[in-house]
Amino acid sequence: MEQTAVKKSGFRGFPRNFWTVITMEFFERGSYYGVMSVLSVYLVLSTKDGGLGFSKESVGVIKSTITPILYFLPILAGSLADKIGYKKVLMFAFIVMSIGYTLTGLATSYGYVFCSLIIMVIGAGCFKPLISGTIARSTDQSNSTLGFGIFYWAINLGAFIFPLILIPILKDISWSYIFFMAAIGTGWLLILNIFLYKEPIIKNKSKESKLAKSISDIFEILYSPLVLLLGKCLKSTAWRVISIVLLTLFLILVISLAIFSSSFFMLIIGLIIGLLFTTIVLREFYSKKRTFIIFLVLFVLMGLIMYLIISNLLLLIILNVVLFVFSLPIIFLIDIKDKTKYIDHFKFILMIVIYSGFWILYFQMFDTVLWYLSEYMNMAPVDNFVNSVLGLFMEHPQWKFEAEHVTVINAGTIILLQILVSSIVRHTKALPTMIVGISLGTIGMAILGLSSNAWVFIIGMIVFSLGEMTAHPKFISYVGLIAPADKKALYLGYSFLYGVIGSGIGGVLGANLYVHYVDTLHNPSALWFIFSLIGVATIIGLLLYNRFLAPKKV
Repeated sequence: MEQTAVKKSGFRGFPRNFWTVITMEFFERGSYYGVMSVLSVYLVLSTKDGGLGFSKESVGVIKSTITPILYFLPILAGSLADKIGYKKVLMFAFIVMSIGYTLTGLATSYGYVFCSLIIMVIGAGCFKPLISGTIARSTDQSNSTLGFGIFYWAINLGAFIFPLILIPILKDISWSYIFFMAAIGTGWLLILNIFLYKEPIIKNKSKESKLAKSISDIFEILYSPLVLLLGKCLKSTAWRVISIVLLTLFLILVISLAIFSSSFFMLIIGLIIGLLFTTIVLREFYSKKRTFIIFLVLFVLMGLIMYLIISNLLLLIILNVVLFVFSLPIIFLIDIKDKTKYIDHFKFILMIVIYSGFWILYFQMFDTVLWYLSEYMNMAPVDNFVNSVLGLFMEHPQWKFEAEHVTVINAGTIILLQILVSSIVRHTKALPTMIVGISLGTIGMAILGLSSNAWVFIIGMIVFSLGEMTAHPKFISYVGLIAPADKKALYLGYSFLYGVIGSGIGGVLGANLYVHYVDTLHNPSALWFIFSLIGVATIIGLLLYNRFLAPKKV
């Protein structure tokens, strides 16, 4: 008699590997968000209060370095894992994360803290794409929606429970214990990886692109604006004139900013973009070997210029290493001769750049919002209300709303309302829905500027979270819809770029604006209204993109 296997449905339909990686995701994200919910407060807190006493501007530099690394590494880690195996990359990720958290808990000087956090995010960045990749290979069309729904809940459950329960207890003992907790929370996952996790089966592995080709595809998208600009300049005298005029205006702008504001950040960015574009031009006319030799000469000259500008040696080394690594694909990997394929890449990258404006706002939740709460807000009305409720179940509760509870509000709102919001927008077009979500997030940020009342602060955080949960799932869906059939995985991996840009700008910008408007002028409303204007600019940008560049059928 023929026997037919009956497939289990619901939660029992998932293999053991699925639940293994869900457990990994819960502990890793709980550890990460537990640390991030208080990191910026700890770094600027005075040493007598148990902090490290760094300036807000220096913390902004840290956050604008480590978070972009976290969001960029998944683009490369996914391709690496397909080549050498998920299990090996996970092993590396857990070891490096645990070491990074431990070293951060022990470090007290700025340089050591900076390096320790970079070690941590290298591990976290390698871990980030492997869980979703394993889930994709552990589910099928019948249970994929439920599987990724559980995955999303695991992230937010970790981000809710760890800051709510563990962080208040640990920081009362010692701030360092928060980092040791995260080291344990990620380090013990090695046991799951060794004994329970199974290497996912990759179908047609022999047909997978080589790692070099994957990296080439990645950088083709990244450098598409510069390659298209070169193509225009080669074909049109008008474009050459326009490019020279724009370059001249840009140089005047960044030099003026450097002179009048004593800030050389934009000048350094200009030098980096200039060197990358020059390398692309050289590659158009010279061989790889000759291009590399000329590049090395220019790289050394620019390094000397940056040395005169930047006093922080560690930051100088990091910038030069990143610049060197990012320049090599231009010289040795990407094909810049066929420029037609860069048009769709450019439209895609432009959409992500515009969308990144919203994430400049989002990353304030881990920096300026926490400083504002700790230094400016009186949360007594919320404390009294919560303690009155807790008083029904215990005697003399002493609960206080503190920095870590900002993350709790965000994650808790998503846990409670994501299913409802998703059901409301499930049949709506992606870009218009993203614009609605960003509008809600912008309103939430503006609400912070209306009043320093504790309940107004809570409402602002909830409205912002509603905007996030409306916009971001549709963004992921939109990327999948517009991606070329042979580059869907690449485009979905590259969608992490919103975090690279948003955090890279948001950390430094937020810190400097906070010092100016809150610490110096004592005008926090101006700070939140400025960020709201960034949200408005993002909305306008997406409206124009939807009108003139977006595919009409998506």
